[in-house]
Amino acid sequence: MSRYISESLRQFVIERANNRCEYCLIPHIKPMFRHHVEHILAIKHGGDHEVENLALSCPACNEFKGSDLGSLDWDGDEKFTFFYNPRMQIWTEHFRFENGRIEPLTAEGRVTARLLRFNDESRIEERLLLIESGLF
Repeated sequence: MSRYISESLRQFVIERANNRCEYCLIPHIKPMFRHHVEHILAIKHGGDHEVENLALSCPACNEFKGSDLGSLDWDGDEKFTFFYNPRMQIWTEHFRFENGRIEPLTAEGRVTARLLRFNDESRIEERLLLIESGLF
């Protein structure tokens, strides 16, 4: 299987995501925030290049997620929980945006927010600056 994602497929994913990371909602501003088309289910876990397995991800979310599928929900029942899936779930059912922070509302939200480090100080500051400048 080829690892290549065509430019037309990349453009489709960007447009479908409304030019935002589908995890943390940071805007896709070239060249400042060149986002990645990432595999929700990594190739090594059996994922493919089908459009329903692709999401737009900022560099930070993509790096922190890697090929992981989820993690233990340490703030809940401590069971394995899959990450929030932007193709199958609605962002506002799993997260709330407040004062630059992304507050998780569900187990999937907690695991995703923790592993993708949504609320690291630098990421909050970045969002607040983008809000102040009218870009978020």
